[in-house]
Amino acid sequence: MWCKRILLAYDGSAASKNALKLAVDVAKQDQDIEIIAAHILKIYGAGVAQDSIIRQAEALADDLEKQLAEVPNPTRVELLRGDSPADLLLSCAHDNECDLIVMGSRGVGGAKGYLGSVSYAVVQRSEKCAVLIAKEGMHA
Repeated sequence: MWCKRILLAYDGSAASKNALKLAVDVAKQDQDIEIIAAHILKIYGAGVAQDSIIRQAEALADDLEKQLAEVPNPTRVELLRGDSPADLLLSCAHDNECDLIVMGSRGVGGAKGYLGSVSYAVVQRSEKCAVLIAKEGMHA
């Protein structure tokens, strides 16, 4: 099997929920394929707002762990902290020796789609890892 470890980028959006379905479909090919689900936690500074963001991220991670509990494959959820989602995802994929990154894309086109698009940056900068993009409107 060419794929032993999948990094799933998950933010709770419709596109990332489709990415979750795709990652599980790929993992079903072999029960030894591990799924690492990563959620990016952007930290802007200290205070009540940060505490709220952390609680929301932890709740999302708990919900994701419940969804992944139904998958027979080994799984884990990681909260990645920082301000550059593409860098964090690529580092996580590298550090965990992932073979595939599965993530969503909201389908923003034109200049707006290229400027600041996390999925675009990951596709362009991933050197050793395949990237599978799930579109927001797709029915996985």
